[in-house]
Formats: sequence, structure tokens, C-alpha cells
Amino acid sequence: HCRRFRPRPSAIAPHCGAPRRGGGGEAAQPRRRPRREVMAAMTKAQAQIRRSNSQLGREGGRDYAPVPGGPGGDCDVVNKGHGGPSNDCEGCLNIVRGQPILASMLVFVPIGIAAHVTEMAPPLVFGFNFLAIIPLAWLIGKSTEDVAASLGQTLGGLLNATFGNIVEMLLCIAGIRNNEVVVVQCTLLGSILSNLLLVLGTAFLVGGYFYPTQKYSQEGAATQCSLLAMTVFAVGLPTLYANILDQEEERENMVEISRWSSVFLLFTYISYLYFQLGTHRALFEGDDADDEEEEGPDLSPGTAAIVLAIATVVTSFSTDFLLHAIKGTVSSWDVSQEFIGIILLPIIGNAAEHYTAITVAARDKMDLSLGVAAGSSCQMGLLVTPFTVIVGWVYGIEMTLNFHSFQLAVLLLAVFLTTNILSNGESNWLEGLMLLVTYLIVSLIYFFEGSGDDASLATLA
Repeated sequence: HCRRFRPRPSAIAPHCGAPRRGGGGEAAQPRRRPRREVMAAMTKAQAQIRRSNSQLGREGGRDYAPVPGGPGGDCDVVNKGHGGPSNDCEGCLNIVRGQPILASMLVFVPIGIAAHVTEMAPPLVFGFNFLAIIPLAWLIGKSTEDVAASLGQTLGGLLNATFGNIVEMLLCIAGIRNNEVVVVQCTLLGSILSNLLLVLGTAFLVGGYFYPTQKYSQEGAATQCSLLAMTVFAVGLPTLYANILDQEEERENMVEISRWSSVFLLFTYISYLYFQLGTHRALFEGDDADDEEEEGPDLSPGTAAIVLAIATVVTSFSTDFLLHAIKGTVSSWDVSQEFIGIILLPIIGNAAEHYTAITVAARDKMDLSLGVAAGSSCQMGLLVTPFTVIVGWVYGIEMTLNFHSFQLAVLLLAVFLTTNILSNGESNWLEGLMLLVTYLIVSLIYFFEGSGDDASLATLA
């Protein structure tokens, strides 16, 4: 018989099925597994963000397994499941057949360009380019996925992290170039709010329809909430500083504070990438046994890189045309710039993330759903926001971290509500409904704000 109290490994017979008890040195090793599972879930969520851009209508996902001992000491990529197409032409057909709706929306790309060149009405220019950016974002995600599949885990992860928010970055660059600082700030805030309230709320609501209670890693949720708290801290202090010391000479200090704070935030994000892809890479690797059947990339690395470059350049033009038409659209629709920036523009770059978080929640994969929704918010706060401030620095535009009082209050309350809901490691449909109602209230406030300068909540002192 097996000894049940403080057994030694050598004293346990191979056939013994007695469970391990708590206490003693043998409990130290099992306690490390939850952290590895949390890190692996976060990494899979980041990969799923990119993968979802090309597979919105397909079941399952595509992961690329590294082969140990590849060239250069890194990992080559092979397909553990179905192989890819035999050539790029067949791969292009697979892409179109996989997403016929998004592929057909590419027709709005030339229409949007023509609308700008022929100087159509601003609402038409805005609408056509709005519809054009959605399939372009999908195309960027698909080509990024195929390029990353050939680079190995480290370089592929770095590429995914770089192009994970490329559409939002291009929107912000176009806004800076057109001196639309208010719209840029609202787009940054709106992306965070839509992920925390709209996406996460819908995921909880849809998941609650199929499962009464869903569980996720409480430790992983706490990590995401800590990063969100840092985002609020980074935005909140400059905003309070600017509003308490409302003097002209303090305005120049506010610009300098924002720029150097953004440098430190970017350094923090780069350090996190090095932590994930370098020093503590083992913590972010899941068990291969849990991986689903996988498929090969549709495009060769060279073709995918060309498609990625072309799609990125075309997207930069479309975002520039869209931002150029905002003022006329605001006057024509009689809505505020804040409504367009906070509610409408986040839809462009986050459509794939929204779909992924909701569909995986319906399959009871809440760690993955939480990683997609909350992880995107963290990237917006720690990567895209400081990046935008530095872009303004390059262009000589006073883009700061002063998001003004009301916007800071909305962000703070949204993070506070999300943190409280995620504190117990369980979700249900009622919690999702609360998040959605909160987002609806915020949307109504900005919708009825009005388009006049005096009514702008972004200029509230």
C-alpha cells in the first residue's frame, strides 16, 4: 500500500493512484502550473487576434508549431495538421473563399480613393473609406499571420506584436497629420472602452447563453487589470496636472511631461515583449497536447510580405482620406467628433478582435476571450497611446496625455467596473449585460453631445 502522509517520490508505487496532499515540498511544483497556463493563454490570445483576421468564418484556429533544432538555433515552422496550398494562386482562392464578404468589401478601396480625388461630399468620402479600411485590416492580419508562420516563434511573435494594432496606429498618424488631436485622443479612448465594455460584455453575454457559469484564470485577469491600472495612472496624472495648474506656462510643461512619459511607457512595453519572447519565454509556451488541428499558411513568405506592404500603404491613404473628411461629416450628420472617435472609428481596427472574443466565449474558452478583449486594451494603453504622442512630437503637434476631465472619468469608471467584475474568476450573462449597458450609456452621452465647440466634452476644463 502507498503511504498517504508526506510520501517520498521513491516510495510511491507506479500503480498507486493516491492524490497528492497539500503541504511539504511536493506541493511547490504543482503550484507553478497555473502561472504557465495563464501565460500560455495570454500568448494564444495574442496569436488568435492576428489569426482571426483571416478566419472569421472558420471553426478552430491555426497555430504553427516550432521544430526544435531549426536553423540558427531558432525554430522553423511546420504544419502539424493539414498542409497549405500548393501555390500562391490557390492560396489566394482559399482566402477569398474563406471570407467572401470581406473580400467583396475590397471594392470600396478604389471607390474611397475615387471619392476623395473627385471631391465628393465629405460624408460619402468618410463612409466609403470607412468601409474600405475594414477589409484592409483583415488583409493585413492575414498576411501578417502567413509571414509570421515562417519566421519562428520569437520573430513571429515580435511581428504580430508590431502589426497587431497597425490600423489604429495609421488612424492616429493620419489624425496627427490633419491636426485632429481631439479625434485621435477619442479614438485611443474608444478602442479601450469598446474592448472592455462592448467586446467583453458581449462575450460574457453570449457565453452565458450556452453556460450558466464560466470560469477563467483569476491570476491572468489580475495581470490584465494591473496593466489597465497602469494605463489609467499614465493618463490620469497628466490630465489632473493640466487641469489643476491651468496656466499658459504649464501648457508647455504638460507637453514635455507627456512626451517623456510616453518614452517610458514604450520602454515598459518593449521590456514586456522581451520578457515574453526572451528571458521568460518558457512561461508563455503552452502544452502541445492541447493544440487543435492546424493548417498551413495560404501564401508563401515572399508573397505575404508583398501583400502586407501594399495593404499597409493603401490603408495609410484610406485613413488619411477618412480623417480629412471628418469635419464635413460632423457638420453634415450633426454629431460630435467625440462620437465618431469613441464609437465609430474603433470598429475599423477591432472588428476581428470583437468576433474572436465572442466566438471563443461561446466555446467556453474564457481565458482566450479575456486575453483578446483585455489584452487589446492593454496594447492600446501601453503601445499605441505613447506611440501617438511621439508621432505628434515628430510632426510638431502638441499631442499630449491630457485626455481632459470627463474622458478620464469615463476611463477610470470603466476600468473600475471591469476590475470588479473580473475579481472572482467567474462570469455569467448578467455581468455581460452590465458591461453592455454601461457602454450603451456612454454611447448615448456622446451621441447627444452635439457638434458645437461649446458642447464638446473633450474641451471640458
